[in-house]
Order: sequence, then structure tokens, then C-alpha cells
Amino acid sequence: MNILLCNGKGGTGKTTLTVLLAHALAEAGKKVAVLDRDPQGTATQWLKECESKKVALYDHASKYDAVFIDTPPRLDTLTSALASCSVAVLVCSPSPADIWTTRDTAEAIRPHLPKKARLKILFNGVLANTVLSRELPDLAKRIGVKALSTTISRRQCYQHAALLGWQALDLAAREELFKAALEIVTE
Repeated sequence: MNILLCNGKGGTGKTTLTVLLAHALAEAGKKVAVLDRDPQGTATQWLKECESKKVALYDHASKYDAVFIDTPPRLDTLTSALASCSVAVLVCSPSPADIWTTRDTAEAIRPHLPKKARLKILFNGVLANTVLSRELPDLAKRIGVKALSTTISRRQCYQHAALLGWQALDLAAREELFKAALEIVTE
């Protein structure tokens, strides 16, 4: 299963979620890799720096249960990445600028999705009990894509994980990532 994380806007958390969702599935016993299609190479750097043993950098010769694909914030590079995806996940924070760009991204990539591929929104950086967090289902409807029921909270430990690895995450953060990863691969 190839899981593409994308958005035409930078700063939505695509790379962070690519690596952390891959780790969540790897911790659940799956053979997982990350394919870094972003020229910045941040996901590659992250996995090398943390010396991750459970998540591999993608190798064409190997077989995986899931491959998480990190993409740059450019729509013109997504067409080729979409060709092999099973699920395209639009990573979006609950901010107006991200929502507008996510809507544009959804419209741009829909015609290029393989027939059986699913398109979902994963809201990232969500603050609980705020007006915007309560309006997420309505925001997803405005974008025209079904949102995952799991959202990713704004947590500082997600940034720490880039330096310290999976062990930097507290139990609540790990559970949130497990739920999102399982929802992505099963729905």
C-alpha cells in the first residue's frame, strides 16, 4: 500500500506526519518504508539522524506492507507521485490559508488519482476545544473530501521526535498516531 501525504502549501506537517505515521505502523509490526520525494530531503535526513531501525528508506528491490511518500509543497510534482498511490492524504491545519490551498490541491489531484485510490484529509495541529476544532467536519465538506475521524493535535513532542526519535513521544501522541495510521490503511 502506497500512502501519499501531500498539500500544495508548505508548513502543513507533511514530512513530520510521513515519518511519524510510518513509525506508528512499524511499531504495530508492519514492514514500512518512507519514500522521500521532496527535494529538501528532510524525511531522509530524519531517518538517518535518528538511526531508525524500524522504518526503512524506500528501496525498489524490497517489499513493504506500507510505503509512506513525502512530497514537496508543489502541485506540479504530484502527478507522477499519485500514479502509484493507494491513498492520498491531504495534510491540512485548521487555518483558512491551509483550507483554501487544500481545496485547490484536492481539485488539482483528483483527476490524477488511480481509480481505486482514496482521497482523505488529515487535520494536523488541531487545538482541542476551539471553534476551529469543532468546525472540522464542515471545513472538510467545504473542501469536498472526507476527513479522517482522527485528528493530530498540536504537540511539541512531534518536533522533538525529529531529534530524538519515536521515544520522544508521550503515550497520548503515540495513540493519536496509531489511530490515524490505522484509519488510513483500513478505510
